[in-house]
Amino acid sequence: MLNESNLDAGFDRIAQLAKRDGVELELIVERGENIALSVNDGKVEKFDSSHSQVGGLRVLMAGVEGYSWTESLDETSLEAAYRDAVESAKFASRGGENRSTDQVKREAIELWKPKTNAKEDMSLFNESANEVSLEEKIARVKRIETAAKAVDTRIAQVPYNGYSELSGEVRVYNTQGVRARQRRSGVTTVAYCLAKHGGETRMAGEASFTRDASNPSIEATAKKAADRSLAKLGAVSPDTGRYPILIDREVVADLFDLFANYFSAKALSEKASIFGKKPVAADNLGQVIASPLLTLTDDPSIDGGVGNRSFDSEGVPTVRTTLIQDGVLTSFLTNSVYARRLDLPHTASASRSARSQLSVGPSNLVVKPGKSTFQEMVAAHPRVIYITDFSGYHAGFRAGAGEFSFQSEGELWENGKLVKPLCSFVVSGSVAELLEGITHVGNELSPKVSTVLAPDLLIKSLSVAGA
Repeated sequence: MLNESNLDAGFDRIAQLAKRDGVELELIVERGENIALSVNDGKVEKFDSSHSQVGGLRVLMAGVEGYSWTESLDETSLEAAYRDAVESAKFASRGGENRSTDQVKREAIELWKPKTNAKEDMSLFNESANEVSLEEKIARVKRIETAAKAVDTRIAQVPYNGYSELSGEVRVYNTQGVRARQRRSGVTTVAYCLAKHGGETRMAGEASFTRDASNPSIEATAKKAADRSLAKLGAVSPDTGRYPILIDREVVADLFDLFANYFSAKALSEKASIFGKKPVAADNLGQVIASPLLTLTDDPSIDGGVGNRSFDSEGVPTVRTTLIQDGVLTSFLTNSVYARRLDLPHTASASRSARSQLSVGPSNLVVKPGKSTFQEMVAAHPRVIYITDFSGYHAGFRAGAGEFSFQSEGELWENGKLVKPLCSFVVSGSVAELLEGITHVGNELSPKVSTVLAPDLLIKSLSVAGA
């Protein structure tokens, strides 16, 4: 890990320069080590090992920001980066020449002043990966391929597979007294299987994540990927029409990840949120935007959460925030800038990398599970289309209008029984239509492989373009 005393001394040095120059200063430092392996027919096809470190500086001069970054963290490099950030702030301040005094005051940015510094969450890091030899790591990725092919002779290939380990840390300093540090580690396994029968081929995948490298989920991940691809064989296109749509929990997680920016106060300020219908930010809260069955939270400390964090990118201790309560919009995510600018509660949701500017982002978005079982949901209507995959998220989502059209795969269920797998159809609708149309919420959350957790959702009706 980073040499703490040297980095502290380096920041203290540029903090003295900032005090002399009459500016405020923030430094975020990121360091990471990564190893990634994949195989093809039992032979190692990819072996990547990388190390990175970067320091990102944010200077505030009369309430205006300037940024710079450096990959070298010695005092000389930090000082050069500091001077670049100062020049950036001077250039940015020129934009205030044509603004009124009230506007300048309202938009002025301040650094976070801590009452107490956040404590490191020790559960997010362990050194178990150091106890696993390279030979064992290679053996693990080979097991992914072997285990998947062993499920069924129709698994022709495992064209995408991987075993990766990541460890790193982030530190945040500022001249108001912030001193925060968080280390984290994780192991990810991935398998995408190609099932083949006759002239038909179908592919599906699965991933798993754990912070403990001593026992990653290999065989289970491989088997689920194989089973998913096999389940797609024999798929046909459904008839065009409107259907009750049951969306798989992992697909729901992908959708809420796609919609996450709508809950950002920055997006609200820039008129990029479909929930920002009124000119005063706080007046948008309290509107009904979803079925009363839907509750959504941003939770930085769930057990085993991929996005867990004890502080945000400004060093502010994180808190749990309810965004939707029983269908009602209750909060937007804010950092110190947008909480002050829009007169909203501070949710400690600052997000930036060392190379980027300050923004807003969630930790773990969690859709609260309901009471419905999968069987209850597929039996809720005479015909239900169960969505197992959406694709084309980038091209198929019109964020400004909140509308989507996604290439889809899934299954047709009739009277609670599986009829046939489906492919080659498009599901279309809007975010509002989807959220308001929720009639059942599943009782199990998606696996903890991303920063969004969600249950299955049954939607009253969406448009399907098929045969």
